[in-house]
Amino acid sequence: AHFFRDSIQGCDWSSSGEPSDTHFLARVVKDMRRWDTQLARILGDPRKDRDAERRPLNLWKNSMELEMERLLVKKLQAFVRTPFNRNGVEVGILRIAFKALTEYVREATFSKFGLQQIQVDCALLSTFVQGFTEDDDATILCSLLNEVVVSASQRCDNPAFMDAALVEALCEEKKKEFDLE
Repeated sequence: AHFFRDSIQGCDWSSSGEPSDTHFLARVVKDMRRWDTQLARILGDPRKDRDAERRPLNLWKNSMELEMERLLVKKLQAFVRTPFNRNGVEVGILRIAFKALTEYVREATFSKFGLQQIQVDCALLSTFVQGFTEDDDATILCSLLNEVVVSASQRCDNPAFMDAALVEALCEEKKKEFDLE
């Protein structure tokens, strides 16, 4: 959560340029992989194989589905009891971090490109989360990331989302770089 705070507060989102790279994904992937390795040693909980094909951050959902997810996310508590296993611990960490990210985004002001940068970063985080957690947990975490994007759009002077095909193309490029496939 502190890393997200520093990333959001340390950037001038109102004068950001067009997104072409990730803002904070590399650090999150590195930290989560390190925690995953440590949890594997401590808990001895094996990682289950994941499906290769999952859809990224709500790119193909209609407005009604997105609104229902938003309502669900608003009811989610950040600090809840989690199962004492590898997936439970990781989901707990990510849930707290993504809730905090939403709050940090609500404190910032974004330009059109700043909003698009958040959109790209959250789409990439969604891809990472889907390969890292169980399906049900990934859905909840991706909804939290969608709430981050919605919050950024509400704090944007001129909100204009990046085209879904462009976001997906950037995600595909970065998935190879971070070995998220």
